[in-house]
This record gives sequence, C-alpha cells and structure tokens, in this order.
Amino acid sequence: MILTYHLPMKAFSPTWFLAALLTLPASFLPAAETFFFRDGDRVVMLGDSITHQRLYSNFVESFVLSRFPDWKISFRNTGWGGDTMSLSLRGGVNAGFDRDLKPLAPTAVTIDFGMNDARAGEKGYETYVNSARKLTDKFVEIGARVALITPSPEERYEANQPAGSGYNQLLRKYSEGLKQVAAEKSVTFVDQLNPMIAVIEKGRESEVLALQNSQRRLIPDHVHPNAEGHLVMATFILKGLQAPSLVSKVEVDAVTGKVNAENAKVANVKTGESIAFTRLDGALPWPLPPMETVLKIPGFTPLDDLSRYELKLTQLPAQKYQVSVDGKPLGTYSSQQLAEGINLSQAAIQALPEIKQLLDAITAKNNIFYQRWREVQLAEFPKWVPTEKVSEIRLAKLQELDAKLAEAEVKINELRVPKSHEWLIAPVPAAEPAPAK
Repeated sequence: MILTYHLPMKAFSPTWFLAALLTLPASFLPAAETFFFRDGDRVVMLGDSITHQRLYSNFVESFVLSRFPDWKISFRNTGWGGDTMSLSLRGGVNAGFDRDLKPLAPTAVTIDFGMNDARAGEKGYETYVNSARKLTDKFVEIGARVALITPSPEERYEANQPAGSGYNQLLRKYSEGLKQVAAEKSVTFVDQLNPMIAVIEKGRESEVLALQNSQRRLIPDHVHPNAEGHLVMATFILKGLQAPSLVSKVEVDAVTGKVNAENAKVANVKTGESIAFTRLDGALPWPLPPMETVLKIPGFTPLDDLSRYELKLTQLPAQKYQVSVDGKPLGTYSSQQLAEGINLSQAAIQALPEIKQLLDAITAKNNIFYQRWREVQLAEFPKWVPTEKVSEIRLAKLQELDAKLAEAEVKINELRVPKSHEWLIAPVPAAEPAPAK
C-alpha cells in the first residue's frame, strides 16, 4: 500500500498579526500578481541530482514561505540523482509520473533537467525535447502550472569556453529546445544556464572565483553546485518566475517622527539624539545561510534584487549611526546612507533568530519527505519477506513519518509569522583627532 500525503495548512498564530496585516493598503503588500507561485499551491520541484541536493529548492521555498506568510502553500522536492527528462530512472514518463508525481496532486511544478540528458550528445536532443513535451502535457492534464527551467552549467577550465566548459555549448542547444517547448505549450520558461555562466565568468574576471582549480568555485566537482552556487540558481529561477523584490520598507523623519511604511507597521516612535521604534513587518527577509564568496561577485546582487528589507531615516544630525535590533547591532552607517535608504536584509538574516530557524525547519522537513518517499515508500524488501509483512512494516513507517511531516509543517508555519522587534538608531561618537606629535 502506498500512501500519499497532503498536509492541511493550519491557521497561523498569532491571529492579531494577520488582522493587522489585512488592514494594510493593498499597495503596501508585496506584489504577487505576476509571480508564478500562488496562494493555495501544492508545489512539486522535479529534477535530477542537482535538485536532489535539496539546496536551490530549499532557497526557493524559504523565499516563498517567508515573503508570503499568510499563504497556504506546500513544497515537495522530487529530485532523483542521475535522472533525465524522460524519467529514465523511474520507469519512463508514464510510470514515473503516475508513481511519484501525480499522487502529490501538484498545482505548480518546476522541471529542471538537462545535465544528464545532454551526455547523449546531439542524438539525445530530440528525446529530451519530446520528453519535455510529454511531461508538460502530463502536468497540464491534471491542472498544474508548469515552469520549464534550463539546466545549471558545468564549471571547468577549458580555454575559450563558457564557464570553462565546452559541454555548456551543448547545454545551450538543449535549453533552446526547452524554450521552444515552453512557447509551444504556453508554459513558463526560465533560463538559469546563461545567467549562471555570466556570474561564473564575472567571478573569474574579478578573481573572486579561482582562475584555476581551487576551493573558490561555485561548482566544485564541475556538475553539482555548492550552497553558494545553488543561491545563484535560486536567484535566477525566482527572477525568471517574476518574484517580487520588496520585503518591507520603513522611513522615519528623525525630527518630526513621521513614518512612511510599506508592508510594515511602526509604533512607539521616539526621536531625539537616538531614534527608536517598534517594527512589525509583513514578511521576513529571505532566509539564507551565510555566504562567504558569491556575494562578492560584481553584478550579482540577489538581496537587492529579491530581498529588499529597507530602512530610511531623514534629518539625522550626527554623521554616523549604529543600527540595532533587539540590542543586536546590524551595522554602522553614515547619515547620508540612511537618508538614501539601506537594505538590511543580509544583516537581519544573521541577527534575527527566527530567520535561521525557519531555514533549518524547511531543511528538516524536506529531509523527512525524502526519507518517506525514497527510503520507505519506494523501499525494496528481500523477496523472502512475506508480502503482508512488507505492507505492515511500510504502512507503520509511513504513518510515523507522516506525523513527523505534519509536526514539521506546523513548526514552519509558526516561524513564518513575523515578530515585532525593537529598533534603535544611535549616533556613533566622532573619533577624536590623534594628538599632535
């Protein structure tokens, strides 16, 4: 017996936050009209071993769950190492779809294949394109929206090749075929291949990434990106899906105490030498792990593009100020920087504990689902074990993991709800001049 699992999303708590959020003007809420994902979606993320890594998919999920905390939406990662667009490791498109994908009743799906498919060279092209057509039709028939995503690139050191890999030329051909399928089927197309190649090449030009083999790479084994490479993937996937950039924005006049806010509520404003207020945002900054290298690559600005957590203060008398939240410093900025507005997303990710907790909870939930699906639902028992005993053992384990999944998703939904935080913008004393010698 194979069970399918769909968790009913519970109402969020505290309820006063949602009541407050619903009173915000519509223009203050994050733009979602053109975003691929929607409230009520059951999302399936389909792909090969790169999807199986559960990194870019976690980052896409953490973006959606944090940006739209009142949405009832779930994500399931169905990546399978070594698989292809034809679902070759799952018995083909028909068998693989019926066993692994249709039971999840997806309303939105991202399909990211090509790295393995293109190993077949020119002769594998038609199989890839035709399989994309067939798989798209399968999802459309059950009412799911489809986003066809080009594969991520290889990263090598071959001269005069995109990102140092001649294989990327073949991936480009396959990607063009995927684009044609998307147009033919009127589904969403997202190119992550070429933007990611551009980031790698810019990283090498600036020497942020290594010009030869070393640890400073986005794709250490040439094929499977590390977490920083997966951030590049997630960034261009989200941008291709037309994800909104604004988290929230607060502007305070340091003299009058007047406040302008977008997707946030501000209370208890105090002005004077320091400025203090209570801030309740309608969303969280994009939960991401610390990134050591990739954010230094010129032109790669995922937080400015997708996680604008803004603060602006005008009419500040001093030259420099330290911005703190709940007593934790976010950084020191000049009055000019604060008057122009700053994006505090990166600092807030490290300072606000609920952000890391949310990403950790998403990661844990997806590991539970992987265990449920691959290690229990599809587990093969020795043939000498009686069929009835196999069914009994499998059912008991599935029920145990379903309970853990339900518990994990309740925890995620609690962590998604933004909390009030106390903000303080305090002047930094000017450094005293060095004594004359």
